[in-house]
Amino acid sequence: MDVWSLASGSSGNAYLVRSGETLLLVECGLALSKIVGYLAAHQVAPADLSGILLTHEHSDHSRSARQLSDAYGIPLFATQGTLDHRTLRDSRLARLVFPDRRFSLGDLEILPFPVPHDGREPVGYRLASQSGTVCVTTDLGFVPNKVIPHFRDTDLLVLEANHDEAMLQAGPYPAFLKRRVLGNLGHLSNVATADALVACRDRVAPRVWLAHLSQVNNSPSRAALDVSARLAAVGLGHVDVEVARRNRPSLHWSSEPRPRQLPLF
Repeated sequence: MDVWSLASGSSGNAYLVRSGETLLLVECGLALSKIVGYLAAHQVAPADLSGILLTHEHSDHSRSARQLSDAYGIPLFATQGTLDHRTLRDSRLARLVFPDRRFSLGDLEILPFPVPHDGREPVGYRLASQSGTVCVTTDLGFVPNKVIPHFRDTDLLVLEANHDEAMLQAGPYPAFLKRRVLGNLGHLSNVATADALVACRDRVAPRVWLAHLSQVNNSPSRAALDVSARLAAVGLGHVDVEVARRNRPSLHWSSEPRPRQLPLF
């Protein structure tokens, strides 16, 4: 099983997942030309995709989903609330998913689960194959206790770390937007993300990608330091924390073991 981060941020999100012969795009929040170009760089033709999974309807997650689906005959998987959006409505390739109900797609078993965000019916996804388990959860205002089990016992967790709260409070956003980001249907702070990982205890994923960082209210170095320091303080310093970049492909995870670096002398 392999996962690539193609882009992660308020300007657009997309992740490519491969398991055996199954190829999925999780989120499609970039311009169609960019999506096609990024897929080509990974030797993937759009028509090779088994499906497109959307967490919710906001444009940074769904921007070219309908175009890609219609142009290349790719099934589009999302909740009813997401599919009711005007840009996705009446798609002949729509495939309805239900929160907390598993479904199979090729080599993958997929579990959508509800998350608190100001979309119409937002979900995160837990994807499992014979070789690994991955969870992708971005855009949520807080982490309910019932969501934590979906994070546990995964090989890779892609989790939002949108903002540093002090940077947000002191920053240029208008008051209404600060309230939205900080609200229970907004976005996770670095501290909230770290707390969610700590709540997983010794069942935390060994590799974590911090996703959907704000360009204005966070930085990759700050997010990584805040989360890594908190994990280390509770004995979870072995967790490999990386930051997915906003505007370009950046990270790759594989269920194949990493090659061991042999000493030179």
